[in-house]
Amino acid sequence: MAATATWSPQEDATVIALSGPLDRNSVPALWQERAKWLAGEGDLTLHLADVEKVDSAGVALLIQAQKILKQQRRTLKLQQANRQLRAIVEVSGVADLLNFND
Repeated sequence: MAATATWSPQEDATVIALSGPLDRNSVPALWQERAKWLAGEGDLTLHLADVEKVDSAGVALLIQAQKILKQQRRTLKLQQANRQLRAIVEVSGVADLLNFND
């Protein structure tokens, strides 16, 4: 199953709702669309409530997005992340790299 991303550009930010798995099978397609979801002005908020499964590839995608946005003096905000994502981030020791906003 592929992940889907629904864009909601707003005046001072972009909001994207991700759904489905965020794993090694779905990340390459999402990464191909990064120019679209990293474009624009203001912060980027990812709503993750409908993300079913996350693995290290999903975490890597989030970290890379954060890195790119930081270089642009923008912020990545993660909302409604599930327990699995939070656990992987904690166990991997990369929690300080991501901004969970809920």
